[in-house]
Amino acid sequence: MIGQLPPCWGVLMGDRLVPAIAAALLTAGFVGLVWLDAVNGTLRGNVVPSTIVWFLVAFAGFLLLMVRVQPRRSPVAKWRWLLLFGLGLRLMMLATEPTLSDDVYRYLWEGHLVSEGVSPYSFAIDSPAGDPYDIPARAKANNTSLASPYLPVAHGIFAAAAIVLPSEPWTMQLLMIGFDVLGAAMILKLLRLAGLPQRRVLLYWLNPLVIVEVAHGAHLDAAIVGLVGWGLVLSFDRARRTPLAIYGGPVLIAAATLTRPLAILLVPVLFWVWNWRQRATWAVAVAAPIVVAGASLGFGLDNSGTGVFGSARAYANTFRFNSALYQRLEEWIAGFGLDDRGWNEPAALTRLVVGVAVMAALLWVFLLARGAESERQHLRLMALPLIAYVLFTPVLHPWYVLLLLGFVPFLAPGFDEPRARWVLVAPWLALSALLIFSYLTYQDPDAFAERSWVQQLQWYPTLSLAAIAGAWSVARTRETMGQ
Repeated sequence: MIGQLPPCWGVLMGDRLVPAIAAALLTAGFVGLVWLDAVNGTLRGNVVPSTIVWFLVAFAGFLLLMVRVQPRRSPVAKWRWLLLFGLGLRLMMLATEPTLSDDVYRYLWEGHLVSEGVSPYSFAIDSPAGDPYDIPARAKANNTSLASPYLPVAHGIFAAAAIVLPSEPWTMQLLMIGFDVLGAAMILKLLRLAGLPQRRVLLYWLNPLVIVEVAHGAHLDAAIVGLVGWGLVLSFDRARRTPLAIYGGPVLIAAATLTRPLAILLVPVLFWVWNWRQRATWAVAVAAPIVVAGASLGFGLDNSGTGVFGSARAYANTFRFNSALYQRLEEWIAGFGLDDRGWNEPAALTRLVVGVAVMAALLWVFLLARGAESERQHLRLMALPLIAYVLFTPVLHPWYVLLLLGFVPFLAPGFDEPRARWVLVAPWLALSALLIFSYLTYQDPDAFAERSWVQQLQWYPTLSLAAIAGAWSVARTRETMGQ
């Protein structure tokens, strides 16, 4: 009978067997991805269904491992070996060449241009002006009719890689793994500052989506996570009053903002963490490189697709992919027939509505942050603008959620908080599992097409869980205020 099983059996089942099975599943998923790439030379095209299967195997192992590791009375007392395990999975993916996304080739091309003293804002990839600087990565880059959509710090990262390392995909993969290690190390420090269990870092570090998009895709978002994490650690460090501690935080957050503007969404909270000198430092550090680049190369406010913002404007105006709410709202507004009344701008109205909604969310977070008294409260509030971005952006590729996933560990409950708080983590773990299905868009290389059922599969569960999380938060707030 079960009640008569020897104690050692329960120890084996709880302490060793289940975590071992979970780690084996996680490993098997990534071994499967490496094998697929080795056999087919790609994880894209007609291989996408198999890619999804192996990814879901890895994700099942990740969830099972989190169930065993994260509880307060976890049988897995020595969890830090999992940090090395996560690094091993990332290094394993170096055996794959980025094929789920071709962004890495644009990184390599633009880094090569900067290393040659040429601005990537000056001309589109397919312009004859680029012929004297041709390298193999140029032919594989995407959106060749546009100049660079990236900001100056991103170009600095690309150029540094081009100067020090060969212009090959694996070098950018290795660089982004390095940034990811930095990000995880900073999350560990921030968890300690927030009085939260440091094992929560595994929610980010072992998430298969993070591993795939960083170690396979070599996406720049890993650099944003690393820079933001480092900047936050310095911003919260009130013990050291050296110039590095005082100004390093704002400068690093500015660097993250100038890598991709997503980091600007953290400023409504950081405004109350920083003093006036730090706020001014951030503003100058963001504005100065843009002004200098714009003055010499143009700001790209025309329709040429060149200049600092030219390509980014073209992306924003024309690209729609996998959005949660934006595409639905744009279709609903277009249904009123505004384009038949001589206006022809339902898209502009959609941008206005979404812009107002996001600005209202930022203002709300700004006001809430004014009363925040601890690092834990500040870090949790920073997740809210990122959630608004994920829900309202017109384009959401899987790697766009990496910064939000970096804040998921802070949403999880501390050992002094109710376990029901895990409901706040659930929507974003679900989304990180389901976003892999968006790669079905690229199953047919000759006919890229979104599938409505894929969007429904991704967003119906995510939005439902987010609604439950929101309802729980409201009820919890009322309960706390009632006390």
